[in-house]
Amino acid sequence: MVKKILLVFIVFIMIESCVNAKYIFQYELDVADLDIDRTKPVIELISISNTNKGYENYANKTHNIILRVKVIEKNMGTDTIENAETVIKVNGQEIHDYKISINMIEKNEKEAIFDINLTNLTSNGILEVKFIEGTIVDKGGLKSDEKLINTNIIIDNIVPSGNLIQEKIGDGKIKGIVQLGEPIRDVEGWNLSENRQILTNEFSNNLYYKLQIIDYAQNSSEIEIDISEATNIVVTYASHNSEYGWSFGHSNYDIAGKEAFKKNSKYKTEALAFSYKGNVSNDFIQVRAYNYNYWGEENAGICDLSGNKYNFGYNPSNNLWYTMNSDNLITINNDRYIELGGSGVNTIGHNDWKGNNPVPEENRGNYYYGISSINMKLKDESYFSIVYQILVDGVGWIEPKSDGNECVYRKNKPFSAFRMALIPKKEKQHLVNMWQKDVGSYNM
Repeated sequence: MVKKILLVFIVFIMIESCVNAKYIFQYELDVADLDIDRTKPVIELISISNTNKGYENYANKTHNIILRVKVIEKNMGTDTIENAETVIKVNGQEIHDYKISINMIEKNEKEAIFDINLTNLTSNGILEVKFIEGTIVDKGGLKSDEKLINTNIIIDNIVPSGNLIQEKIGDGKIKGIVQLGEPIRDVEGWNLSENRQILTNEFSNNLYYKLQIIDYAQNSSEIEIDISEATNIVVTYASHNSEYGWSFGHSNYDIAGKEAFKKNSKYKTEALAFSYKGNVSNDFIQVRAYNYNYWGEENAGICDLSGNKYNFGYNPSNNLWYTMNSDNLITINNDRYIELGGSGVNTIGHNDWKGNNPVPEENRGNYYYGISSINMKLKDESYFSIVYQILVDGVGWIEPKSDGNECVYRKNKPFSAFRMALIPKKEKQHLVNMWQKDVGSYNM
Protein backbone atom coordinates (compact mmCIF):
# COMPACT_ATOMS: atom_id res chain seq x y z
CA MET A 1 0.00 0.00 0.00
CA VAL A 2 1.28 3.53 -0.86
CA LYS A 3 0.21 6.39 1.38
CA LYS A 4 0.63 10.08 0.48
CA ILE A 5 1.11 12.27 3.56
CA LEU A 6 0.43 16.00 3.44
CA LEU A 7 1.82 18.00 6.36
CA VAL A 8 -0.15 21.18 6.86
CA PHE A 9 1.20 24.08 8.86
CA ILE A 10 -1.50 26.39 9.94
CA VAL A 11 -0.67 29.70 11.40
CA PHE A 12 -3.20 31.77 13.00
CA ILE A 13 -2.32 35.36 13.58
CA MET A 14 -4.40 37.09 16.01
CA ILE A 15 -4.27 40.79 15.38
CA GLU A 16 -6.17 41.41 18.48
CA SER A 17 -5.91 39.15 21.50
CA CYS A 18 -9.41 39.70 22.48
CA VAL A 19 -12.23 37.43 21.70
CA ASN A 20 -13.61 39.85 19.16
CA ALA A 21 -10.50 39.90 17.03
CA LYS A 22 -10.95 41.90 13.89
CA TYR A 23 -8.59 39.94 11.62
CA ILE A 24 -7.75 36.23 11.41
CA PHE A 25 -5.09 34.96 8.91
CA GLN A 26 -4.74 31.27 7.99
CA TYR A 27 -1.67 29.89 6.14
CA GLU A 28 -1.32 26.37 4.72
CA LEU A 29 2.18 25.19 3.74
CA ASP A 30 3.04 21.76 2.13
CA VAL A 31 6.04 20.64 4.10
CA ALA A 32 6.51 17.19 2.31
CA ASP A 33 4.87 14.95 -0.40
CA LEU A 34 6.09 11.36 0.21
CA ASP A 35 5.27 7.92 -1.37
CA ILE A 36 5.56 5.27 1.29
CA ASP A 37 5.66 1.74 -0.39
CA ARG A 38 5.25 -1.30 1.84
CA THR A 39 4.32 -3.79 -1.00
CA LYS A 40 6.90 -6.25 -2.35
CA PRO A 41 7.22 -6.92 -6.08
CA VAL A 42 5.15 -9.95 -7.13
CA ILE A 43 6.01 -12.47 -9.87
CA GLU A 44 3.06 -14.27 -11.47
CA LEU A 45 2.84 -16.89 -14.22
CA ILE A 46 0.80 -15.85 -17.26
CA SER A 47 1.23 -18.84 -19.58
CA ILE A 48 3.43 -21.77 -20.65
CA SER A 49 3.98 -22.83 -24.25
CA ASN A 50 5.85 -25.81 -25.70
CA THR A 51 6.94 -26.46 -29.29
CA ASN A 52 5.93 -30.14 -28.90
CA LYS A 53 2.54 -29.42 -30.42
CA GLY A 54 -0.23 -31.86 -29.56
CA TYR A 55 1.72 -33.20 -26.59
CA GLU A 56 2.48 -29.98 -24.71
CA ASN A 57 2.82 -31.76 -21.36
CA TYR A 58 5.95 -33.56 -22.67
CA ALA A 59 9.24 -32.29 -24.03
CA ASN A 60 12.76 -33.42 -24.78
CA LYS A 61 16.00 -31.52 -25.32
CA THR A 62 14.97 -30.44 -28.83
CA HIS A 63 11.89 -28.53 -27.73
CA ASN A 64 11.60 -24.90 -26.71
CA ILE A 65 9.55 -24.12 -23.59
CA ILE A 66 8.48 -20.54 -22.93
CA LEU A 67 7.21 -19.28 -19.58
CA ARG A 68 5.58 -15.88 -19.79
CA VAL A 69 5.62 -14.18 -16.38
CA LYS A 70 4.41 -10.85 -15.06
CA VAL A 71 6.07 -8.68 -12.44
CA ILE A 72 3.60 -6.47 -10.57
CA GLU A 73 5.29 -3.41 -9.02
CA LYS A 74 4.70 0.36 -9.41
CA ASN A 75 8.18 1.28 -8.29
CA MET A 76 10.24 -1.42 -10.00
CA GLY A 77 12.69 0.93 -11.63
CA THR A 78 15.21 -0.69 -14.01
CA ASP A 79 15.53 -4.09 -12.31
CA THR A 80 14.82 -7.14 -14.51
CA ILE A 81 14.76 -10.92 -14.22
CA GLU A 82 18.28 -12.27 -14.77
CA ASN A 83 19.52 -15.73 -15.73
CA ALA A 84 21.41 -16.09 -12.46
CA GLU A 85 18.21 -15.44 -10.50
CA THR A 86 16.32 -18.23 -12.30
CA VAL A 87 16.81 -21.78 -11.02
CA ILE A 88 15.79 -24.72 -13.23
CA LYS A 89 14.80 -27.98 -11.55
CA VAL A 90 13.96 -31.35 -13.10
CA ASN A 91 12.73 -34.24 -10.99
CA GLY A 92 13.20 -32.04 -7.92
CA GLN A 93 16.92 -31.50 -8.57
CA GLU A 94 18.59 -28.30 -9.67
CA ILE A 95 20.18 -28.76 -13.11
CA HIS A 96 22.73 -26.76 -15.06
CA ASP A 97 22.83 -28.43 -18.47
CA TYR A 98 20.34 -26.33 -20.44
CA LYS A 99 20.04 -23.13 -22.45
CA ILE A 100 18.08 -20.11 -21.22
CA SER A 101 17.27 -16.66 -22.55
CA ILE A 102 15.10 -14.02 -20.89
CA ASN A 103 13.43 -11.23 -22.83
CA MET A 104 11.33 -8.33 -21.58
CA ILE A 105 8.21 -8.18 -23.74
CA GLU A 106 6.60 -5.00 -22.39
CA LYS A 107 6.66 -2.64 -19.43
CA ASN A 108 4.36 0.07 -18.07
CA GLU A 109 3.85 1.92 -14.79
CA LYS A 110 2.23 -1.06 -13.08
CA GLU A 111 3.89 -4.21 -14.47
CA ALA A 112 6.50 -5.78 -16.69
CA ILE A 113 6.18 -8.96 -18.75
CA PHE A 114 9.06 -11.36 -19.47
CA ASP A 115 9.47 -14.51 -21.60
CA ILE A 116 11.71 -17.20 -20.12
CA ASN A 117 12.95 -19.41 -23.01
CA LEU A 118 14.28 -22.87 -22.09
CA THR A 119 15.75 -25.55 -24.37
CA ASN A 120 18.40 -28.32 -24.38
CA LEU A 121 16.93 -29.79 -21.19
CA THR A 122 18.78 -33.11 -21.06
CA SER A 123 17.47 -34.50 -17.75
CA ASN A 124 14.29 -36.50 -17.13
CA GLY A 125 11.37 -35.61 -14.86
CA ILE A 126 8.92 -32.80 -14.03
CA LEU A 127 10.17 -29.32 -14.96
CA GLU A 128 10.05 -26.60 -12.31
CA VAL A 129 11.27 -23.01 -12.52
CA LYS A 130 12.22 -21.10 -9.38
CA PHE A 131 12.79 -17.36 -9.10
CA ILE A 132 14.98 -16.75 -6.06
CA GLU A 133 14.17 -14.21 -3.35
CA GLY A 134 15.13 -10.75 -4.54
CA THR A 135 14.82 -11.54 -8.24
CA ILE A 136 13.14 -8.12 -8.45
CA VAL A 137 14.10 -5.29 -6.05
CA ASP A 138 12.02 -2.11 -6.20
CA LYS A 139 13.17 1.48 -5.72
CA GLY A 140 12.48 1.28 -2.00
CA GLY A 141 14.66 -1.80 -1.57
CA LEU A 142 11.82 -4.26 -1.15
CA LYS A 143 12.57 -7.72 -2.60
CA SER A 144 10.27 -10.17 -4.33
CA ASP A 145 9.65 -13.44 -2.49
CA GLU A 146 10.93 -16.78 -3.80
CA LYS A 147 8.54 -18.07 -6.46
CA LEU A 148 8.40 -21.75 -7.54
CA ILE A 149 6.43 -22.62 -10.70
CA ASN A 150 5.54 -26.24 -11.46
CA THR A 151 5.15 -26.37 -15.25
CA ASN A 152 3.61 -29.89 -15.18
CA ILE A 153 5.77 -30.63 -18.24
CA ILE A 154 7.54 -34.00 -18.21
CA ILE A 155 11.04 -33.77 -19.64
CA ASP A 156 11.77 -37.11 -21.31
CA ASN A 157 14.96 -37.85 -23.25
CA ILE A 158 14.69 -41.65 -23.09
CA VAL A 159 13.97 -43.34 -26.43
CA PRO A 160 11.06 -45.79 -26.46
CA SER A 161 11.81 -49.50 -26.63
CA GLY A 162 9.91 -52.67 -27.48
CA ASN A 163 10.23 -56.28 -28.52
CA LEU A 164 8.36 -58.34 -31.09
CA ILE A 165 6.53 -61.58 -30.33
CA GLN A 166 5.16 -63.81 -33.12
CA GLU A 167 1.90 -65.60 -32.38
CA LYS A 168 0.39 -68.14 -34.80
CA ILE A 169 -3.30 -67.46 -35.32
CA GLY A 170 -4.29 -70.09 -37.90
CA ASP A 171 -4.39 -70.37 -41.68
CA GLY A 172 -0.65 -69.77 -41.78
CA LYS A 173 -0.98 -66.22 -40.50
CA ILE A 174 1.06 -64.58 -37.77
CA LYS A 175 -0.02 -62.01 -35.23
CA GLY A 176 2.86 -59.63 -34.50
CA ILE A 177 2.78 -58.24 -30.96
CA VAL A 178 5.13 -55.44 -29.92
CA GLN A 179 5.32 -54.87 -26.17
CA LEU A 180 6.49 -51.34 -25.38
CA GLY A 181 8.24 -49.80 -22.42
CA GLU A 182 6.14 -46.62 -22.41
CA PRO A 183 3.10 -45.10 -24.12
CA ILE A 184 3.70 -44.03 -27.72
CA ARG A 185 1.97 -42.09 -30.48
CA ASP A 186 -0.15 -43.76 -33.14
CA VAL A 187 1.71 -45.96 -35.64
CA GLU A 188 0.27 -46.16 -39.14
CA GLY A 189 -0.89 -49.65 -40.04
CA TRP A 190 -0.76 -51.01 -36.47
CA ASN A 191 -3.37 -51.31 -33.73
CA LEU A 192 -2.45 -49.61 -30.47
CA SER A 193 -3.88 -50.77 -27.13
CA GLU A 194 -5.87 -48.49 -24.84
CA ASN A 195 -2.86 -47.91 -22.60
CA ARG A 196 -0.79 -47.26 -25.76
CA GLN A 197 1.89 -49.76 -24.77
CA ILE A 198 1.04 -52.73 -27.04
CA LEU A 199 1.09 -52.76 -30.85
CA THR A 200 -0.54 -55.59 -32.84
CA ASN A 201 -0.79 -56.52 -36.50
CA GLU A 202 -1.51 -59.57 -38.66
CA PHE A 203 0.80 -60.92 -41.39
CA SER A 204 0.11 -63.42 -44.16
CA ASN A 205 3.71 -63.69 -45.37
CA ASN A 206 7.22 -63.35 -44.03
CA LEU A 207 8.90 -59.97 -44.20
CA TYR A 208 11.41 -57.74 -42.50
CA TYR A 209 11.53 -54.01 -41.93
CA LYS A 210 12.24 -51.51 -39.19
CA LEU A 211 9.24 -49.86 -37.60
CA GLN A 212 9.70 -46.35 -36.23
CA ILE A 213 7.98 -45.63 -32.93
CA ILE A 214 7.70 -42.19 -31.33
CA ASP A 215 6.82 -41.43 -27.71
CA TYR A 216 4.90 -38.43 -26.40
CA ALA A 217 8.10 -36.37 -25.99
CA GLN A 218 9.00 -37.04 -29.66
CA ASN A 219 11.86 -39.40 -28.91
CA SER A 220 12.03 -42.05 -31.62
CA SER A 221 13.58 -45.47 -32.15
CA GLU A 222 13.23 -48.41 -34.52
CA ILE A 223 11.96 -51.89 -33.77
CA GLU A 224 12.88 -54.78 -36.03
CA ILE A 225 9.75 -56.40 -37.45
CA ASP A 226 11.06 -59.80 -38.50
CA ILE A 227 8.14 -62.07 -39.39
CA SER A 228 9.58 -65.51 -40.15
CA GLU A 229 6.84 -68.05 -39.35
CA ALA A 230 4.02 -67.05 -41.75
CA THR A 231 2.98 -69.59 -44.38
CA ASN A 232 -0.29 -68.15 -45.73
CA ILE A 233 1.66 -66.69 -48.66
CA VAL A 234 5.20 -67.88 -49.39
CA VAL A 235 7.35 -65.87 -51.80
CA THR A 236 10.85 -66.92 -52.84
CA TYR A 237 13.17 -65.28 -55.36
CA ALA A 238 16.69 -65.92 -56.58
CA SER A 239 19.40 -64.43 -58.77
CA HIS A 240 22.02 -66.26 -60.80
CA ASN A 241 25.33 -65.56 -62.41
CA SER A 242 27.61 -68.14 -63.97
CA GLU A 243 30.52 -67.50 -61.60
CA TYR A 244 28.55 -68.09 -58.39
CA GLY A 245 25.26 -69.84 -59.14
CA TRP A 246 21.90 -69.23 -57.47
CA SER A 247 21.53 -66.81 -54.55
CA PHE A 248 18.15 -66.82 -52.81
CA GLY A 249 15.89 -64.39 -50.99
CA HIS A 250 12.65 -65.03 -49.12
CA SER A 251 10.76 -61.69 -48.97
CA ASN A 252 12.35 -61.23 -45.59
CA TYR A 253 14.93 -58.56 -46.34
CA ASP A 254 17.14 -61.21 -47.96
CA ILE A 255 19.29 -59.94 -50.82
CA ALA A 256 19.53 -62.17 -53.87
CA GLY A 257 23.05 -61.86 -55.26
CA LYS A 258 24.63 -60.72 -52.00
CA GLU A 259 27.18 -63.52 -51.78
CA ALA A 260 28.21 -63.16 -55.42
CA PHE A 261 28.60 -59.38 -55.11
CA LYS A 262 30.79 -59.75 -52.04
CA LYS A 263 32.93 -62.25 -53.92
CA ASN A 264 33.34 -59.91 -56.89
CA SER A 265 31.39 -56.66 -57.27
CA LYS A 266 31.70 -56.88 -61.08
CA TYR A 267 29.49 -59.97 -61.24
CA LYS A 268 26.11 -59.20 -62.79
CA THR A 269 22.68 -60.71 -62.34
CA GLU A 270 22.23 -62.82 -65.46
CA ALA A 271 18.95 -64.44 -64.43
CA LEU A 272 16.17 -63.86 -61.90
CA ALA A 273 13.66 -66.43 -60.67
CA PHE A 274 10.41 -65.92 -58.72
CA SER A 275 8.11 -68.37 -56.98
CA TYR A 276 4.99 -67.84 -54.89
CA LYS A 277 2.39 -70.13 -53.45
CA GLY A 278 -0.25 -70.27 -50.77
CA ASN A 279 -3.45 -68.29 -50.53
CA VAL A 280 -2.98 -66.46 -53.86
CA SER A 281 -3.75 -67.10 -57.52
CA ASN A 282 -1.06 -68.13 -60.01
CA ASP A 283 -1.10 -64.68 -61.59
CA PHE A 284 -1.08 -62.74 -58.31
CA ILE A 285 2.51 -61.49 -58.78
CA GLN A 286 3.45 -60.31 -62.26
CA VAL A 287 7.01 -59.52 -63.40
CA ARG A 288 9.05 -58.39 -66.37
CA ALA A 289 12.68 -57.33 -66.85
CA TYR A 290 15.00 -55.62 -69.32
CA ASN A 291 17.87 -57.82 -70.48
CA TYR A 292 21.06 -56.26 -71.81
CA ASN A 293 23.23 -58.82 -73.65
CA TYR A 294 26.04 -59.22 -76.15
CA TRP A 295 23.86 -60.08 -79.14
CA GLY A 296 21.88 -56.84 -79.23
CA GLU A 297 18.41 -55.97 -80.45
CA GLU A 298 16.62 -58.30 -82.83
CA ASN A 299 18.55 -61.18 -81.27
CA ALA A 300 18.32 -63.36 -78.17
CA GLY A 301 20.27 -65.60 -75.85
CA ILE A 302 19.50 -69.01 -74.44
CA CYS A 303 19.88 -70.02 -70.78
CA ASP A 304 22.56 -72.64 -70.10
CA LEU A 305 20.52 -74.07 -67.23
CA SER A 306 16.98 -74.17 -68.57
CA GLY A 307 17.25 -73.76 -72.32
CA ASN A 308 14.81 -70.85 -72.09
CA LYS A 309 15.17 -68.14 -74.70
CA TYR A 310 15.52 -64.53 -73.57
CA ASN A 311 15.44 -61.41 -75.72
CA PHE A 312 17.57 -58.31 -75.73
CA GLY A 313 15.27 -55.71 -74.15
CA TYR A 314 12.06 -56.32 -72.23
CA ASN A 315 11.07 -59.88 -71.38
CA PRO A 316 8.45 -60.98 -72.20
CA SER A 317 7.84 -57.50 -73.74
CA ASN A 318 7.37 -53.89 -72.67
CA ASN A 319 3.63 -54.45 -72.11
CA LEU A 320 3.40 -58.10 -71.07
CA TRP A 321 4.16 -59.86 -67.80
CA TYR A 322 5.35 -63.26 -66.61
CA THR A 323 3.39 -65.09 -63.90
CA MET A 324 3.29 -68.58 -62.44
CA ASN A 325 0.98 -69.41 -65.36
CA SER A 326 3.72 -68.68 -67.93
CA ASP A 327 5.43 -71.33 -70.01
CA ASN A 328 8.98 -70.35 -68.95
CA LEU A 329 8.87 -71.95 -65.47
CA ILE A 330 11.98 -73.76 -64.27
CA THR A 331 12.60 -76.11 -61.34
CA ILE A 332 14.96 -75.09 -58.54
CA ASN A 333 15.20 -77.14 -55.35
CA ASN A 334 12.01 -79.00 -56.30
CA ASP A 335 9.96 -75.79 -56.60
CA ARG A 336 8.71 -74.14 -59.78
CA TYR A 337 9.97 -70.62 -60.60
CA ILE A 338 9.40 -67.94 -63.23
CA GLU A 339 12.70 -67.26 -65.04
CA LEU A 340 13.82 -63.87 -66.37
CA GLY A 341 17.04 -63.67 -68.38
CA GLY A 342 19.37 -66.63 -68.43
CA SER A 343 22.75 -67.88 -67.26
CA GLY A 344 25.88 -67.90 -69.40
CA VAL A 345 25.56 -64.49 -71.01
CA ASN A 346 29.00 -63.45 -69.64
CA THR A 347 30.67 -66.77 -70.43
CA ILE A 348 33.38 -66.50 -73.08
CA GLY A 349 32.29 -68.43 -76.21
CA HIS A 350 28.61 -68.50 -75.24
CA ASN A 351 26.45 -68.35 -78.39
CA ASP A 352 23.15 -66.69 -79.17
CA TRP A 353 19.99 -68.78 -79.32
CA LYS A 354 20.79 -69.82 -82.90
CA GLY A 355 24.28 -71.03 -81.96
CA ASN A 356 26.09 -68.07 -83.51
CA ASN A 357 28.05 -64.98 -82.41
CA PRO A 358 30.05 -66.34 -79.43
CA VAL A 359 30.98 -63.89 -76.67
CA PRO A 360 34.56 -62.83 -77.58
CA GLU A 361 37.69 -63.45 -75.53
CA GLU A 362 38.29 -59.71 -75.04
CA ASN A 363 35.17 -59.53 -72.86
CA ARG A 364 36.68 -61.87 -70.30
CA GLY A 365 36.40 -60.60 -66.72
CA ASN A 366 34.40 -57.48 -67.59
CA TYR A 367 30.90 -58.88 -66.94
CA TYR A 368 29.10 -56.41 -69.16
CA TYR A 369 25.78 -58.22 -69.51
CA GLY A 370 22.72 -59.11 -67.50
CA ILE A 371 19.39 -57.78 -66.25
CA SER A 372 19.30 -53.99 -65.94
CA SER A 373 15.70 -53.28 -64.93
CA ILE A 374 12.92 -54.99 -63.00
CA ASN A 375 9.23 -54.19 -62.88
CA MET A 376 6.66 -55.93 -60.67
CA LYS A 377 2.97 -55.51 -59.93
CA LEU A 378 0.10 -57.36 -58.27
CA LYS A 379 -3.12 -58.57 -59.81
CA ASP A 380 -4.96 -57.38 -56.72
CA GLU A 381 -3.54 -54.29 -54.99
CA SER A 382 -6.40 -53.77 -52.54
CA TYR A 383 -4.43 -55.08 -49.55
CA PHE A 384 -0.79 -55.72 -50.54
CA SER A 385 1.95 -53.71 -52.20
CA ILE A 386 5.10 -55.12 -53.79
CA VAL A 387 8.36 -53.21 -53.31
CA TYR A 388 11.69 -53.90 -55.06
CA GLN A 389 15.18 -52.42 -55.25
CA ILE A 390 18.40 -53.08 -57.18
CA LEU A 391 22.08 -52.60 -56.37
CA VAL A 392 24.37 -51.41 -59.20
CA ASP A 393 28.15 -51.74 -59.10
CA GLY A 394 29.75 -48.29 -58.88
CA VAL A 395 26.42 -46.70 -57.92
CA GLY A 396 25.05 -48.58 -54.89
CA TRP A 397 21.41 -49.16 -54.13
CA ILE A 398 19.10 -47.04 -56.24
CA GLU A 399 15.73 -45.68 -55.16
CA PRO A 400 13.21 -48.44 -54.38
CA LYS A 401 10.17 -48.76 -56.61
CA SER A 402 6.81 -50.43 -56.18
CA ASP A 403 3.53 -51.51 -57.75
CA GLY A 404 4.30 -51.39 -61.48
CA ASN A 405 7.00 -48.69 -61.51
CA GLU A 406 10.23 -49.69 -63.25
CA CYS A 407 13.37 -49.93 -61.11
CA VAL A 408 16.38 -49.16 -63.36
CA TYR A 409 19.63 -47.20 -63.26
CA ARG A 410 20.50 -47.40 -66.97
CA LYS A 411 19.39 -49.92 -69.58
CA ASN A 412 23.05 -50.68 -70.44
CA LYS A 413 24.09 -50.98 -66.78
CA PRO A 414 22.99 -54.39 -65.39
CA PHE A 415 22.57 -54.73 -61.64
CA SER A 416 24.38 -57.06 -59.28
CA ALA A 417 21.89 -57.65 -56.44
CA PHE A 418 18.16 -57.47 -55.88
CA ARG A 419 15.59 -57.54 -53.11
CA MET A 420 11.81 -57.41 -52.94
CA ALA A 421 9.03 -57.61 -50.40
CA LEU A 422 5.32 -58.31 -50.44
CA ILE A 423 3.91 -56.10 -47.70
CA PRO A 424 0.50 -54.88 -46.51
CA LYS A 425 -0.21 -51.62 -48.31
CA LYS A 426 -0.81 -49.73 -45.08
CA GLU A 427 2.75 -50.56 -43.99
CA LYS A 428 4.46 -49.99 -47.31
CA GLN A 429 5.96 -46.64 -46.33
CA HIS A 430 7.77 -48.14 -43.31
CA LEU A 431 9.65 -50.48 -45.64
CA VAL A 432 10.28 -47.83 -48.30
CA ASN A 433 11.69 -45.47 -45.67
CA MET A 434 14.11 -48.16 -44.50
CA TRP A 435 15.31 -49.06 -48.00
CA GLN A 436 15.54 -45.39 -48.95
CA LYS A 437 18.24 -44.94 -46.31
CA ASP A 438 20.45 -47.38 -48.23
CA VAL A 439 20.30 -45.44 -51.51
CA GLY A 440 23.83 -44.77 -52.77
CA SER A 441 25.35 -47.25 -50.31
CA TYR A 442 26.38 -50.89 -50.49
CA ASN A 443 24.76 -51.86 -47.20
CA MET A 444 24.01 -55.56 -47.01
